[in-house]
Amino acid sequence: MTNGRLVSDVMHKGVIACKPDTPMQEVIRIVADTDVHAIVVMGSNETVQGIISHIDIIRLYGQNLMEHTASEVMTPDVIFVTPSTAVAESARLMLEKDVHRLLVIEVLADGKHKPVGIISTTDIVKEMRGAKWMWYMG
Repeated sequence: MTNGRLVSDVMHKGVIACKPDTPMQEVIRIVADTDVHAIVVMGSNETVQGIISHIDIIRLYGQNLMEHTASEVMTPDVIFVTPSTAVAESARLMLEKDVHRLLVIEVLADGKHKPVGIISTTDIVKEMRGAKWMWYMG
């Protein structure tokens, strides 16, 4: 592990997004079928509106999923970092805000935020682990 590592070194690149009016049944299908732990909600003007995590989703357990949309379920206050943020700063933010992942954004020339990835607690734990182990069965 290197203390000088940046978010860009350990983050998951790319995000899966939906629109605010996407039915939750579809959001859940996407999350389950792609094995992601969060989906970004993007508005029509390509701005980040919110994020939906497993915790947001399981609040709907036992309900009619077609009666809910992404905008009703999302967490609107998205905490974000940039690819050049230190991993240590990301970990501090996660602990301070009690979240498991941060949206990684690039700030465009017009000031808009473009989602480029996610950094999660799992990414940081794997970074702390260092090189993968090699198991030999003989």
